[in-house]
Order: sequence, then C-alpha cells, then structure tokens
Amino acid sequence: MVLITTLLFETNAQAKSDLLQVFADKTAKLDGKKLKYREVLTAPEDTAQPILVIYLHGGSGGGGDNKKQMKVPAVGKIYDYLNANNVKAYFLVPQCPSNASWNGDAPRQRQRGGRPSPGERRPHEQQKCEAYNKYVKALADYYVSEFGVDSTRIYIFGSSMGGQGVWYLLADTPNYFAAAMVASGGYRSNIIMPLTKTPIMCTRGSQESRGDQVKHLIEDINLYGGNAVFQTLEGLDHHEATSAAFTPERIEWVLSHRRAVTNNVIDSL
Repeated sequence: MVLITTLLFETNAQAKSDLLQVFADKTAKLDGKKLKYREVLTAPEDTAQPILVIYLHGGSGGGGDNKKQMKVPAVGKIYDYLNANNVKAYFLVPQCPSNASWNGDAPRQRQRGGRPSPGERRPHEQQKCEAYNKYVKALADYYVSEFGVDSTRIYIFGSSMGGQGVWYLLADTPNYFAAAMVASGGYRSNIIMPLTKTPIMCTRGSQESRGDQVKHLIEDINLYGGNAVFQTLEGLDHHEATSAAFTPERIEWVLSHRRAVTNNVIDSL
C-alpha cells in the first residue's frame, strides 16, 4: 500500500531556492516506511504519456527536511532541460535520511572540519545501514500504476552517494530503467552482468580518486554486451565534477533511450 501526502509549496522569503516553490513537497509511505521527496510535472498541458525521471542526491543532501537535496546543481539542470525541451515528465527528487544510504553502505563519519576519519575509506571496514533504494523502486512503481507513466521510459540519475545508489539499483533491477547516469559514484561489487541491461552514462573528474577503477568497470560492461559511456572531466575534483556532469548533451543521451519489452515480460536476469 502506498500513501502519498502533499504539502503546500513554499512561497515565503525563507525558501532556500526557487525550486522549492516549483516542486511539491511530498511524503510516500512505502511498505510502512516514509520517503520524503519533491515532485514536479513538466509540460503538463502536453497530451503525451509522461515519462519518469528520478535524481538521487549525494551525502550532503540527506536528512528529513525535504529541502537539502534540492540545493544540488544537478536538480536545476535536469529541470531546466525538461522545461526547455517541453518534455512531459514527472521529475522526482527523493531525500534519503542522514542515518541511511541508497545502497546500504553507512554514511561516512566525519571529524570536525569535514575530513575523513582515519581508515574510513577501507572497503573491508565499510559499515552497513538501511538501504533506501528499494523505496525508490517502489515509488517508481507507484507512479507507473497511478499516474500513467510510460514504464519503458523510467530514468535514474545520481551523483556521489546517489551515483553509487544508481549502480546498485541497476544491479538489483536489470531491465527496469530505460537508461541511467552516474556522476562520480563508486561501485564496490564485482557483479557485472545485470549492469549490461541498461544504457549508462558515467562521468568522473580527473582529480578524483578511483577513476581508473570506474573506467575499467565501464570497459567490462561493454565487453559483456552492455552500452556504457565513460567521460573524464578534465581538471575537476569531486565537488566540481558532480556539478559539471549534468550537461544538456548528457541528459539528452540518457533520455533518448527507451526500455525494450519482449512479450510484455521484463527480463529479471
């Protein structure tokens, strides 16, 4: 059962950005868990069947105010693209609680000043927490069943922690999304084959760590028959790369794909 609660748009002077006035403040109750998210329908007067676009924020957007995730530049860039191209789309921006993550890796604990705690980057020491990816998938299912979203045109974008969440969503739900974009998001699993089922645009700044690791992942996906593109953003660090990645050309590449359906049966391999 899914219960959706809608709050009034923010119109007072304390609104953190114009996007908070454009996107509806919503809460979904999915399998007994509340997921806060923002929603906007672009090109509402268009008679076309709407598509579904979802963006997963990085660690700085986590919390419970349903506002922090809207500060990320990617949200405005995707929204601007949909508007400029008159794309009829439900654009959803969910917020992950600060004590959880999209894929279940516990958020890194930071010392005062924002520096990583000693040894926290070691994979074998990674702590676990509740994964909110399953609620993102349930939310997408709800929009397909209740709002007539085109099930062959569901798109997922993510940066940093959100990009990591996208990788694991694609691995857990092959052939569900039409295409995806990962900006500066890592993938620790060695499971490759499910990732070949979805076209993927992947970017990373040249000043970020693990660039070769992600590049090799993309090469493996393509080696096994996938459709993945890797682009290095020269001279950019993590913060700069997560902002610069979402160009109109890359967004267009993602939205140009449509999920293939054979006999109305979704391959679950």
